[in-house]
Amino acid sequence: MLSQVPRSRMYVAAAVAAVVLVSVAVVLIVRNPSGPANAGSDSTVAAAPTSTATPSEKESESSDSEESEPGKPSGDNRTVGLQAEATSAPGVTARLARIDSVEATASLPGEIGGPALAITVKVKNQTGKKLDLALGVVNAYYGSERTPAVSVASDGEVPFPASVADGESAKGVYVFQIPEEARPVRVELDLGNGADVVVFKGRPQR
Repeated sequence: MLSQVPRSRMYVAAAVAAVVLVSVAVVLIVRNPSGPANAGSDSTVAAAPTSTATPSEKESESSDSEESEPGKPSGDNRTVGLQAEATSAPGVTARLARIDSVEATASLPGEIGGPALAITVKVKNQTGKKLDLALGVVNAYYGSERTPAVSVASDGEVPFPASVADGESAKGVYVFQIPEEARPVRVELDLGNGADVVVFKGRPQR
């Protein structure tokens, strides 16, 4: 006949079994988390940063890509030699008829006297109608750095007339203070009214 197991030993065994079950449950929960905390973790991963640049970054990139040389000639569509003829618009041609070395005398504020070039620009109109020259602008630059030449308007400058008839030509004389040693020279002509900017570039004969 089997002897009866004391009740105290049964209680101890039951307690040990309960502890084991609790330990197993804790391990399972740690390995497979669930509930609101886990949901929050998933949403954070989905909201990873994108590579889209912020407005400040875009502004920085834009400013870096842009040229920062105020006062220098803008990009031109047509560049020719100093003695060549250029077309600024259909039926409109221009050339530098003369480049004379002169000694300019400054008489207006901002002007600089000294060695200068008197540049005669000739425009021919073959458009079939009158050509407006009121907006015509001539600028000059010199040296490898394209330094803007100062206009000496008070010493011999003769601007373009307001217009030129079809089949006719018109001239303008523009004086710029340019050092004798400056090479090369760049003359920019803009007749306005949608015409292309033309550039004459080279080393003038002094």
